[in-house]
Amino acid sequence: MAYAALVSLTNTINQTLNSNLYSISPEEKQQITPLLEYVTPFQDFLDKFPDKFNSLEGRVRDLANAAEDIVEYLVLEKVYPTPDEDHQSEKHELAQLQNVIKEIDLIDKEVKEIEDTSRYKSIQRGAHSSSSTSTAPLIHKDAMVGLEEYVLDLKDRICGEPSKKLYVIPICGMGGIGKTTLARSVYDDQLIMEKFEIRVWVTISQDYSAERILSNILECLKEFNKDEKKKIDNDVSVHQILMGRRYLVVMDDMWSTEAWDIVRGVLPDNGNGSRVMLTTRLYGVASYPDPSCKLYELGLLDADQSWNLLKQKVFVDEDCPRELESIGKEIAGRCKGLPLAIVVIAGLLSTVRQDRASWKDIAENVKLGDTVEHGQIGDILSLSYAHLPQYLRPCFLYMGSFPEDHEIQAQKLIKLWVAEGFLRYPIDSESFEKVGEECLEDLIKRNLVLITKRKRNGGVKSCRLHDLMRDFCIRKAHESKFFLSKFTFDVAYRYFEEINFTERIKNQRRVSINSSYLSYLSRCDCSTIHSIKCSTYRVVNLECLKRVRLLRVFDAEVVDVECSPFLAQLYELFHLRYLDIRFSHGIPTTLSKLQNLQTLIIREQTHGFGKASDIWLSWGMPQLRHVYFYGTIHFHDPNEVSCSLESLQTLSYVSHWSCRERVLKMIPNLKKLKIDCSGRVHSGAPACLDDMGHLHRLENLEIYAGHCVRSRPKYYRFTFPSMLKKLTLKALEFPWNDIVVVGSLPNLQVLKLKGCTCDGGTWETREGAFPELEVLLVEDSRFEHWITESIHFPRLKRLLLYSCSFLNEIPNDIGEIPPLELIEIKGYAKKSLVESAELIREEQEDMGNNTLQVVCIPKVTSSGSFYSDEYFEDEGYDDQDL
Repeated sequence: MAYAALVSLTNTINQTLNSNLYSISPEEKQQITPLLEYVTPFQDFLDKFPDKFNSLEGRVRDLANAAEDIVEYLVLEKVYPTPDEDHQSEKHELAQLQNVIKEIDLIDKEVKEIEDTSRYKSIQRGAHSSSSTSTAPLIHKDAMVGLEEYVLDLKDRICGEPSKKLYVIPICGMGGIGKTTLARSVYDDQLIMEKFEIRVWVTISQDYSAERILSNILECLKEFNKDEKKKIDNDVSVHQILMGRRYLVVMDDMWSTEAWDIVRGVLPDNGNGSRVMLTTRLYGVASYPDPSCKLYELGLLDADQSWNLLKQKVFVDEDCPRELESIGKEIAGRCKGLPLAIVVIAGLLSTVRQDRASWKDIAENVKLGDTVEHGQIGDILSLSYAHLPQYLRPCFLYMGSFPEDHEIQAQKLIKLWVAEGFLRYPIDSESFEKVGEECLEDLIKRNLVLITKRKRNGGVKSCRLHDLMRDFCIRKAHESKFFLSKFTFDVAYRYFEEINFTERIKNQRRVSINSSYLSYLSRCDCSTIHSIKCSTYRVVNLECLKRVRLLRVFDAEVVDVECSPFLAQLYELFHLRYLDIRFSHGIPTTLSKLQNLQTLIIREQTHGFGKASDIWLSWGMPQLRHVYFYGTIHFHDPNEVSCSLESLQTLSYVSHWSCRERVLKMIPNLKKLKIDCSGRVHSGAPACLDDMGHLHRLENLEIYAGHCVRSRPKYYRFTFPSMLKKLTLKALEFPWNDIVVVGSLPNLQVLKLKGCTCDGGTWETREGAFPELEVLLVEDSRFEHWITESIHFPRLKRLLLYSCSFLNEIPNDIGEIPPLELIEIKGYAKKSLVESAELIREEQEDMGNNTLQVVCIPKVTSSGSFYSDEYFEDEGYDDQDL
């Protein structure tokens, strides 16, 4: 993966040359700087001529990786010099760097020759270049399983739409999902054939030209030429032939909006109900002809549909033997709902004996990865990958390093992309995270990534890869030495005597492995490894870290790290950028040595042995962007030499004693903050939360008082920043009148009050409060009366009342809020509270408001109250993004 290596090298050089953390001499800078003169032109060449770079791909990748390793080792020697050999080591690294630059210079000359040839070479693409007519694939009726409703709807839309104007109908979905099958079924339908005088099918594909498209359309039109006196040839325009006739044009497999521009210019709008259907994997292409047009987005087949399709493809008009049904359904399930995968597997089943033993053998031994590599699925996926811009390829392949069927948290994925160095430096005011979000959305629009959950604001919360996509990513990653997967380690473990494990790991950049294989790394040459991702739970030690001095990413979310003498080595990994681990004891109190760390996630151990120790964050960690810690985070008072942590965006949980003006001014770009107020309060003084107004970019704030009632502060002074959009108050004690401060926040959209003890039994809101609030969650809060009016919550969409056992009723005015969509009552509740919610629903229905949903899930106790035995979470509005 040359492009990823070049981008990472650029980032490393820029950071090395521009940072004050390293004692790089002017002479060393002079020898490192020339690398940039080569890297940028190589990246530009890859963007412009990706197909011309294939012969140089491996050489450029290896040289870029080698150059980056040399620069990083040079920096590492400045921080942790090799005893008695520090100067010799630096000279050796610089000598190696000069050798690498000489090799890169030779490649640069080859690149320029290719570039000059490509720039001035004239490539003719005449209509004669394609002698065959562009015809649609033959589709059997049994391939329509799962698409029947789409066919009926499409036919109704094509024939029943009253509009006489030229109308475009886009069909969108991932490769192999059935777009062409659906379009062809409609195209060949008898009703459609009778409706349209002319029907044209043209396959666009990636390798298209205006001449070829128009020539193929003319070839297709010849069969509809009823006027033998008027010969159709290339001298007659498509526009002339279609003028005045009702036509249906299908543009199959479109990859570019330019292809639509070519065809649109020759399609007359005859005002007679002519239609155009197009199929594409790209949302941007689908919506381009008419952004307001409804997209037909195809989804995966369910279990029954998958089995029916497999059964029909294998047995055609015959019945499936009963003894094969269970194993057949298992095989169909392996295809994960992708029609093309089912068709390929059905082809394999058709070649073997129809008995259980033969089918079981296929179920156990035939992997979808084999069909990806050798069948038409591989061709389809390769086509999608080849169409990806260079900067998206490493982001896509990297997703294959996650476990099979794993739901990938979008924010975690983006943090890893940043740490790995895949993302180019942002332009203007964009952050790395913003660039990452755009990359993920682009992959989703290309139907390479599936969304599993969205956030309240429409952003992507989690996603996943179809198994076929993941198999493809792993194969591609292995071919390009992008990462080494768990599968390779499994093979090495199984045949350890026959396979040289050391050779497999040599020169690898990234490994994705079972945690049980960590110990193997301690036996191998791991000097080039920059990333270790672990899967499967296990208690491990960190002996392997002594051999991975250039490690950037250590993602061990599912691993419990035991106390060991190697734990200290974790904090000597100077180049470490991403650390995600689980352990509760033996954590160093300061992390100042990790000066390049961007993301720090320290989780509670799976077996949960108490609360983690406190840690102190250092002002000497300028790259820090996100910190999540199971214990409590502290900052020392900054001094004159302290560096501002301007990149820091997420901080959870920090001690409220650290939330002082001097500290907060040093973290000016914080967007998400969780504060732990459970620390001991001296002399009854209020918790120090009066300086929060200095965080001008803070959007998400949580304040937590802890489980121990004795240690909770009794009073608080609140000063909130005006940009705040989401506020969570947990286990706090304060008068209800203090909520007035919260209600005055001009941008607040989500408010959660969880387990708060508010003095006074009545909550009375005021006019002008909560102007932008959309979600209100009140959980286990002790108020009896609620006095409010609809104008006090003008934008409220969701009201969630969980275990509000003292509240008598919901004010009737709540039902008058126009945007309100949901009232939800769960947990302990009085009968009168539930009845008030039902009354609001009935009154709104009587007034014609059928959009308001009221959900009540309680049970009656002997005391007449309601309760629920479920543990409820307001899913969809939680804070988890790590």
